[in-house]
Amino acid sequence: MKPIYHQLPFNITCIDTQHMRSDFVAAYLIENNHRAAFIDTGCYLSVPTLLATLEAKNISRESVDYIILTHIHLDHAGGAGELLRHLPNANIYVHQRGAHHLIDPSKLRAGVIGVYGELFFKQFLGDLIPAPAERVIIKQAGDTLNLGGRLLAFIDTPGHARHHLCIWDKTSQGIFSGDTLGVSYREFDTDQGTLIFPPTTPIQFDPAAWIKTINQLMTLNPKTAYLTHFNQITFNQASAKMLIQHINGFVAIAKAHQTSQHRHQAIKKALLSYLLDIASKHGVTLDEARQIKLFKGDLEICAQGLGVWLDENP
Repeated sequence: MKPIYHQLPFNITCIDTQHMRSDFVAAYLIENNHRAAFIDTGCYLSVPTLLATLEAKNISRESVDYIILTHIHLDHAGGAGELLRHLPNANIYVHQRGAHHLIDPSKLRAGVIGVYGELFFKQFLGDLIPAPAERVIIKQAGDTLNLGGRLLAFIDTPGHARHHLCIWDKTSQGIFSGDTLGVSYREFDTDQGTLIFPPTTPIQFDPAAWIKTINQLMTLNPKTAYLTHFNQITFNQASAKMLIQHINGFVAIAKAHQTSQHRHQAIKKALLSYLLDIASKHGVTLDEARQIKLFKGDLEICAQGLGVWLDENP
């Protein structure tokens, strides 16, 4: 297998896990003084790509010390248990709310199959391998890991999910943000910069907590966000303002359709209209069919997450 990856500054590699489509789901590899760490893994089917990246870069499996998970949604962490089987010196590091789901992923499996069906699970996610309890390490806000002398600091970042952590890398002045600093696809880059919007995935979307989290992260004065969806972007106060604006925009759509007869479809339709509108104002010139295709992977889960939030906040 020939892996697809983007070599970034500061010995960081963005690996395209090839989940669903190209340039959609990233895992990151950090190297420092002959030691290495993965941040997020993609799903079970992504693991061969991660291992092939190590081989292509002449990094031994034994030199990988850490598998760090921003959160346990399966496009970020579904491959963690399987990857661990191939890395003899690594442990998994995760938020305390997510640890037990890695050790016993039966509820995660059942939840995904319940929403998407078993065919989707097998075709696009593959499997979920339990991780040995002794190799799953809980990390909390303020904790750090030492990667060959390079400190990685953990920040508790609820909003997208209550079990979400971000990782601050002082060396690059960057945040490995999972989904906390939004979704931004390179196809939508224009002269105005990057277009960023929130992934309001079920089931723990909390707009007030999310906005508080974003403001907290901006006190670090980051230069870079390493997004799972997708790749490295410059992240500054204008980026934060855009993301908060669109969190509020998504919430307004949810509230406007709270009593609609076919609520989910109404929210989904309104979200697509909103995204096409902000893309147009951002100067995106892709034809509408291409834009819809790129937004498609987010529309369903964003609408579902907004629906859950409405049900929990009547």
